[in-house]
Amino acid sequence: MVLFSKYHGCGNNFIIVRESELCESLGDKVGISEGQRIAAYSAFAVDVCDADTGVGADGLIVVRETPALEMVFFNRDGSRAPMCGNGIRCFARFCFEEGICRESSYPVQTLAGEMVVEVTSTEPFRVKINMGKPVFDPAAVNVDYDGENYLAQRLTLSDGSEYEIDSFFMGTVHTVLFVNDYETINIEGIGEEICNHPVFREKTNVNFVKVIDDRTLELMTYERGVGMTLACGTGACASVTAARLRGICGSRVEVRLPLGSLYIEAAADENVYMEGPAAIVAKGAFYQKEN
Repeated sequence: MVLFSKYHGCGNNFIIVRESELCESLGDKVGISEGQRIAAYSAFAVDVCDADTGVGADGLIVVRETPALEMVFFNRDGSRAPMCGNGIRCFARFCFEEGICRESSYPVQTLAGEMVVEVTSTEPFRVKINMGKPVFDPAAVNVDYDGENYLAQRLTLSDGSEYEIDSFFMGTVHTVLFVNDYETINIEGIGEEICNHPVFREKTNVNFVKVIDDRTLELMTYERGVGMTLACGTGACASVTAARLRGICGSRVEVRLPLGSLYIEAAADENVYMEGPAAIVAKGAFYQKEN
């Protein structure tokens, strides 16, 4: 049995557990090495995130409290991801609710580096995160390309259609393409094919961006390891970054999602800040699947 909490950020939902709780439940299955531990967490993520036989969620967040506060994140297919923008806001609220950290500003370790959390409001609960700087080196996207970046690239799909894409690292690997509307294209089908395209050796998140004006974007995201999702925080940051590179928007932008908005700000030093809500859904106990 594992005690868990479920949170969501603009509809992007996560199961959150303390590492100490998970280790106690998994017992000797965890092993002694970090690799064995992560493998066990990955398997747990698949079980607990399953919508039919588990709790159901887009991902699993493991709260590691020592030697430093760290967010260990897994997609619902068990793959580990460097970071999750909506996830880290939910992580911050979990830490606040559980008394792990109630400071107004503090660092959180992730595979994408150290992220600084700033709690801007507790009622309602809102968090602002320094998401770091975008990385445009093609190596960060895991593509074979000799140029300085993988921007404004033409990608051909199986039906012969072509899309102009911008791919770079913003907390994790993202690909951005701009669309006029969502009704006349098969977003899920295109998103799945781009995500799994051979050019991306470790897959990519795919962001479909509709421009409302120079201060407002709409976003729908196909997330690797998840599929279509109601929100993607790092995707919102990537979308604003790509739009700014094209001269479409300014430095502070509202990104509208199906269940709410995120506010993204690009600072003069190239750091990208994201502010948005985090809400608790439920608490409970998850019983391991029987063999």
